[in-house]
Amino acid sequence: MHPGLSQLVDSNLPAEEFVVALQGFAARSRAVNHPLLHAFAQREFSRPEAALKDFFGQYFFYSYRFTQYLTSVISRLDSPQHRAQLAGNLAEETGHIDPEHAALLRGVGINPEDVSFPHPLLFRRFLEAIGLDVAQLMGREPDVATAAWVETFQEVCRSPDAAQGVGALGIATEAIVRFMYANLLTAIQQAWPQMPLRDRVFFDLHAAVDDEHAEVLRGIAMNLAQTPRGRMGLAMGTLRALDARANFFDHMMDRLRRLDAAAQG
Repeated sequence: MHPGLSQLVDSNLPAEEFVVALQGFAARSRAVNHPLLHAFAQREFSRPEAALKDFFGQYFFYSYRFTQYLTSVISRLDSPQHRAQLAGNLAEETGHIDPEHAALLRGVGINPEDVSFPHPLLFRRFLEAIGLDVAQLMGREPDVATAAWVETFQEVCRSPDAAQGVGALGIATEAIVRFMYANLLTAIQQAWPQMPLRDRVFFDLHAAVDDEHAEVLRGIAMNLAQTPRGRMGLAMGTLRALDARANFFDHMMDRLRRLDAAAQG
């Protein structure tokens, strides 16, 4: 285990401080601060639009399964209260918007009608807006690094140890996605400046409101962190998910650099 993480797991911090520290570990991770994300935002590829299309075409294989990951974590939780709390997250992922959520969306400039669909469909809408054929994507095999990422994340979310799934889905995903998507949103706006908000709203939505989903998972994590076993599970799930995402980014960086070099002759 990562040295800093090992010390955290062995510490006697109160549960809330432990979870906050684990979130800090995730926020400082390579997965969140990966050079690929900065390369997109800084337009370092000679054909930035082509690089983004290739990246998002691979990201699709992870993204469209998100409700499956969430359902897996819910099914592993022992507490009915925890399951009910995550069921609310699942409802929003499938397009349900209550009045309070609608008001929150309007407050950040998002039309609730634009996001009242299952989130995988929002991502498909974006892919179609940048000229990708989802049916063709579904007919292809993902890159080996993409497949490895998806399979690893699925395994963690399906772990009999529910704390691992909460660490992976909460601390290593929902709690960090807004930081990663900030760079991707910058890249999208630069590559397709005329794209309507409705077509890219998948990213605006997750950058703006996933804090609410992260807070639900944070509360569950705090309860699980009351025991040494729970802390170990949360840390393991967090680390496994972060490493899997960073590995995907590493391989995509190499893939896109090679494609970029080939395009330049």
